[in-house]
Parts: sequence; C-alpha cells; structure tokens
Amino acid sequence: MRAFRPVTWRERLVCLFFPARCLTCGKAVRAQRLVCRACAASLPQKPFFQEFPLPQAQEGRLAVVAPLSYEKGTRRTLRRLKFQEERALAKPLAALMAQAVGQWGREFDGVVWVPMSPKKLQQRGYNQSQLLAKALAKELGLPWWTLLEQARETATQHDLTRAQRADNVRGAYRARAEAAGQRLLLVDDIVTTGATLRACAQALYEAGARSVGAVCAARTPCSPGREPPEEELS
Repeated sequence: MRAFRPVTWRERLVCLFFPARCLTCGKAVRAQRLVCRACAASLPQKPFFQEFPLPQAQEGRLAVVAPLSYEKGTRRTLRRLKFQEERALAKPLAALMAQAVGQWGREFDGVVWVPMSPKKLQQRGYNQSQLLAKALAKELGLPWWTLLEQARETATQHDLTRAQRADNVRGAYRARAEAAGQRLLLVDDIVTTGATLRACAQALYEAGARSVGAVCAARTPCSPGREPPEEELS
C-alpha cells in the first residue's frame, strides 16, 4: 500500500471551475479541502475504531474504522450519495476514509465492498459501497476486486432489531476463490451493529482470505444496549 496519490492538474482545473463543497455543511471550500474550518473543528481527532466478534478471524474479531459520525451534515451527505445519485461525493468521502486507513497502520493487498442483491442494484442503479471502494482503492494505490456477491435476498435492515439484523444477513453472502491468501479491506458506507460487515468477512474467510479489516465512511453513534435509529441501513 503506497502513500496517497498526488492531486493531478485535471483535478485542480475541475476545482477551479467547480468549487469544492464542505462534506458536512455544504459551504464552498478551497481546493483539496474536504470540510470547512468550522466543521473541521467538530470532526473526531482520530477515526472511530471498533471490533466485532468474528470466530473465523485468526484474532477472533473484525476490526472496523470510520472517519465520521453519522449525524447532522454527515447524515445528509451520505443520504445524498445513497439515494439522490450524487455519485461524485464518493471521492471526497473516500479521501477521508483513506486517512483513517493510513492512521490504522494495517497493510492490505486489495479492496472489496459489500455487495447489493441484483434486485436492489437494478432498482437503485448503482452500489454506493462500490463507488466508495473504487475511489478508496485509487487513493490508497491498491487494486479493487469484485469478490463478494449476495447469495439471496434479505429484508431491509432498518426494520429489524440488532439480533434480527444478524439473523437476516447470516449466510447471505458468498466470496470467490480469488480471495484465498489475500489481506482484504472491506468497504461499506455506514456501520451500525456490524452485522453486514461480519457476514461479508465470514464469507471471505471461508473462501480462504488471509485477513479482513473493514472501513466505513461513518459510524452510527449507538451506545451498547440501545437500538440504532430506524433509518439506518447497515
């Protein structure tokens, strides 16, 4: 995994004619800035880090990092990416995710993402996690691989309790044999209970992955024993 790539002259030219916007409040910012100064002061100084039980992993758990908390402006930004077809937002979000991965210090061979079912993909037209993963792979100088697929339809996660979420996605994903021996970085947009990420990581380990770590754009601020907001989908 090499250092973050430099900004190209084409990107500088785009910034000149189409000024960047703060990811949280939407105000215009200088080129190469992801958030305005006011919003930057409220961002976490370190990325969120959480571990979820995963018996298939050598260390017995799946580690997940996320640079943002899913509230206020971040919530609006991710919903614009997810539901309003503002696909260009994947690039600046991926830049923040790349910084979180860099601070993490783990090494990866390639980037993969949480897949959608064919039905949902046809309805939406794109997978926001795939957009984030490809942009992140470019930031990190890593290849991206299509290694996961959703093996069956699942219920919408936001209608379910924490326990039901885990049951809903258990065995719902399968991975290709090319995962064998690879150190994989798994990407999703939001992490709440970690059920979806764990199900995907389990499939990758069953296919022979050497290790799996995960990164999301944001983490839902959900305290232990408290159910996440109903609109959360991961």
